[in-house]
Amino acid sequence: MSRNFTSCLVQLSIYSGLDLNAYLVLNQKPTRQNQKLKTLKKYIEQYNSGWKKRLELANLLYEMGRWSEAIPEYYQVIKAQSQLIQPHIQLGKILHLLNRKGEAIAVYKSALVLSKNEATKQHIIGSIESCRGNTKAAIAAFKSATALEPNNLAHWIAWGKIQIEAEDFAAALSSFETVLSLDPHNFMGLNYCHDLLLALGNISAAERCLNKAVTIASTDVQTQKRLITNRLRKRLVFDAEGKQTKKLIGSLLKRASGSAEIHNLLAQYYILRGEKQKGIEVSKKFTQEHFHNPHAWYYYSQYLFELGKHEIAAKAILQAYELSVGKLRDREIYRALCKILPATGRLEQTRSIITEMLKYFPESWTVWSTTGKILVQYLQECDRGCYYSLQATKLQPKLADPWLRHGRILSLAGKYEKAIAALIQGWQFLCPETQNLKSVSAAVWLGESYQALGDNLSSQEWLETACQQIQELIKFNPATANYWYDRALGTSRRFP
Repeated sequence: MSRNFTSCLVQLSIYSGLDLNAYLVLNQKPTRQNQKLKTLKKYIEQYNSGWKKRLELANLLYEMGRWSEAIPEYYQVIKAQSQLIQPHIQLGKILHLLNRKGEAIAVYKSALVLSKNEATKQHIIGSIESCRGNTKAAIAAFKSATALEPNNLAHWIAWGKIQIEAEDFAAALSSFETVLSLDPHNFMGLNYCHDLLLALGNISAAERCLNKAVTIASTDVQTQKRLITNRLRKRLVFDAEGKQTKKLIGSLLKRASGSAEIHNLLAQYYILRGEKQKGIEVSKKFTQEHFHNPHAWYYYSQYLFELGKHEIAAKAILQAYELSVGKLRDREIYRALCKILPATGRLEQTRSIITEMLKYFPESWTVWSTTGKILVQYLQECDRGCYYSLQATKLQPKLADPWLRHGRILSLAGKYEKAIAALIQGWQFLCPETQNLKSVSAAVWLGESYQALGDNLSSQEWLETACQQIQELIKFNPATANYWYDRALGTSRRFP
């Protein structure tokens, strides 16, 4: 049963000078791993030709995160038993995660020749196309696998993950909802549904998924991480609730002390309590101890920027960029560069970054949207920026977010009539009756745009809608709710 599955965090050295974390989902809690490792190594020293124990060793090294040691063991197993498909697939997966994509493709191709099952073949083809960066072809292959074996969770999970990579959150949600229809206790499906529902703005449904995941897998690392994030979002950092939040963070740090994400939660905890310097020190210390982890520098740069320390923030995010560029390019790091660099006056460097970002992520709607905003807001290229922003809506025409962001960018460019049309288009993809997280900002932007055109009646109606939607948002994220309430109130006060 899936309720016996668990996830754990491992630290990886992808290349010399680049360290990252990965979460592994295991079908049982890792116990007495070091003792098992000694026993298996001793056995293999005595019986070097035995492939079954070597496969056990390779799998154990994988679970322990010692992937550089696991790889040669898998190769040895494949050499001894070339007809076995599973070691090929597992080795391909590890090589892919380590960004050794050429090797991964070669191993996957060997597995493809061995497979006699058409659904498995399509799954492997999807993995190969994912390695090649052909996201659309990968999506098509995983979709074929789900059609051939509709009860196989692995196909639906792979299809959902590749759709997340393509930023098609609605399609990804559908995939993981299918996972839950097949296995209602699948905590991985619950966690992914939680994230996707939040990305789509559906607060109440996201909370239901999280609560169920906590009930099923309360000690799971990834579930606990989401629970803590939810508590921080609700500002549960004082008194008895604050102590509980701190206790949860402390427990998680003991199990995943090398995680940049979890140290980020601790830093957030202190900052939300008003202990800003303490929070910054947590983040700074982690970068010193994990100098080669780009995500450590990424989180550090965010805090520095929010505190107005723009120059130091720029140095931190550039450090994250230098660690990841050419090795494991990260969209979040690029987007952070686009936010931080213009604030320091590095406009030519920003131009270079957005050109590079579009080169490496041409099918990412968020990249096109981010580029459009930078061109309009900082580089004064309004027509070009609006055109780039429009491309985001073409990549995901049925998703609310690209339209809402496009409307906001048109508004920044002074194109208010077009902004209203885009915002209403985005609004139609929301479900405001479910207290959608994004409906608040959309309603405020519509109110502001109508006011700019002098249509005060329509402006007032949208601002009132925003205030109604804010009531649900207050429970979920009081700081964001207060921001939008003040903005809506400030706009309405400008009426003659």
